[in-house]
Amino acid sequence: MTTPPTTTLPRVQPAAYHAAHEHAALFDATPYGRVWMRDRDRAALLHRLSTNQIERLRPGQRVETVLTTPIGRIIDLLSVFCMDDALLLVSSPERGAALLNYLRGNIFFNDKVKLEDARTSLGQLALYGPAADRLLTSLGLPGAETPAHTFATTSWDGQPLYITGTRPIAGGGRWLIAPPNSLATLHTALCAADAHPLDGGTFEVLRVEAGHGAYGHELSEEYIPLETGLWDAVSFSKGCYVGQEIIARMESRGRLAKSLRGLRLLERPELPTGSMPLAKLDAAGKEAGDLTSIVDSPRYGLIALAYVRTAYLSGETPLSVAGCRAEIVELPFTQQPTG
Repeated sequence: MTTPPTTTLPRVQPAAYHAAHEHAALFDATPYGRVWMRDRDRAALLHRLSTNQIERLRPGQRVETVLTTPIGRIIDLLSVFCMDDALLLVSSPERGAALLNYLRGNIFFNDKVKLEDARTSLGQLALYGPAADRLLTSLGLPGAETPAHTFATTSWDGQPLYITGTRPIAGGGRWLIAPPNSLATLHTALCAADAHPLDGGTFEVLRVEAGHGAYGHELSEEYIPLETGLWDAVSFSKGCYVGQEIIARMESRGRLAKSLRGLRLLERPELPTGSMPLAKLDAAGKEAGDLTSIVDSPRYGLIALAYVRTAYLSGETPLSVAGCRAEIVELPFTQQPTG
């Protein structure tokens, strides 16, 4: 009998991991999707399709919003940049084409909206770590003076450059978006200023440490934004949008079916590949939730992200994953590192 392959954990590059926690690490975010929305009804279209307040955005403001299904499940998490004459949307990695198709399929006959795929006309970097803002300032670029929910429009190498905060990992996070040629020279300048390149495996470990959801793992049509902890991406005062009824009902009743939490595991469970969730949580023989991401962290040991059913959030009933004991941990992982 053939033993099925088990899930491979991301590999950590020690230098990149150290740089992200102690200094600055530079990540190639080009795979994120980018779409321009233009013309009169650009904000109205996105407003009726997603969870946050879009129509009241002013130039220079940025918000996160969630595209949801009619039953309130997550299609994708977007970051929205409001310009004078356009909206720039940033989707999850490898989701640009899907975002474009979804928006096109929801344009009514009388809507005036023009969509443009910006994946090749704009590139994207992410700068993480406690020294991220200091490195930007050393290059004459906006850093800490850019407040949350805004972005700075500046220039680099004669081309427009957009700088904004993003969900932090290891103490800081900035997105840098610009045409590819100028972004390449900015990449060189940041590395010369001692930013360390950040690889995908190390990024995945840092993402789980920080408790951020990723598309295909925590962000999927299995889950509702409030369960994922995306409260800041949801407006409870706006008009109707796709999926609003379910989300508003959950908020008004003040009770979620499950919530995203961290898990600490003492041993590695054997998990089959190619399935999502990766495994079901068990509580005394009863299904207790979904394991969605698992990594081996240099600081915290074997850790995971999971949706835990509300009845088991207190931790009074021991949880296990594929026979391995699991301890619920609040996010982000900030407890004393394991020895």
